[in-house]
Amino acid sequence: MAAETRKEELKKILERLNSGEATVEVKKEAQELIESISAKELSEAEQELIDEGLEETELRHLCTAHIEAMAEELKALKTNVPVGHPLSTLISEHEEILKILDRLDQVNKEIQKMEEFEADNPLFSELKEIGAKLLDTEKHHTREEETLFPEVDKSGVTGPTRIMRMEHDDLWPHKEEIMNLAENAAEMKFDRFKAELKMHSEYVVVTLRDHIFKENNILYPTAKDVISDSMWEEIKAKSDQIGYCSFTPEKEINAK
Repeated sequence: MAAETRKEELKKILERLNSGEATVEVKKEAQELIESISAKELSEAEQELIDEGLEETELRHLCTAHIEAMAEELKALKTNVPVGHPLSTLISEHEEILKILDRLDQVNKEIQKMEEFEADNPLFSELKEIGAKLLDTEKHHTREEETLFPEVDKSGVTGPTRIMRMEHDDLWPHKEEIMNLAENAAEMKFDRFKAELKMHSEYVVVTLRDHIFKENNILYPTAKDVISDSMWEEIKAKSDQIGYCSFTPEKEINAK
């Protein structure tokens, strides 16, 4: 099947999924088609849908339809970029962020079992550490938005980056609230504290995990395909100027 034909078929599948026609048959069709299409072709198909009037908010959840089928893309990408390459650094940071989300998920679940605030319980100091690291992820997002996204946009594929920017904006206030809760737990009614912690933690865990998978499996392979080798050197230099997260692996920062 020619690339243009595959893209047209994918657009039809995405439209059917978006309209609520998510039957087993449609999902199977989507998976089979996705296995035959590259990340770049997928991004181009999504871009064409946006150009035709589909709102980014409607497209947002469609990205998840092909994540499992495209898992091999990430393995190939990690193999083909050296340590210190901006994509290697971003992927490595994603691995650390996923560990932070696992910790947040577990700490939230443990706190939900408690009946009252306990000042000496290590869960609350751990929650503060997690909150600080969540806020620190903004350096990761800033590097994406100021160095990587503009270069992808120049290729004409702006849909994925619009969605990622939107999710960055959506996530920020929830991360701020988790830190605020961690710092003020002793002053709040505990039932209210637990309810707010549950709401914000679950939102961040679900949304950021999904966000990371979409970047790893759609946006980054597309970026690797459309950005020139010389431009990656500029992206690296700009990334160094912006700075890295407290959890960025040293080998990524110091690689030559």
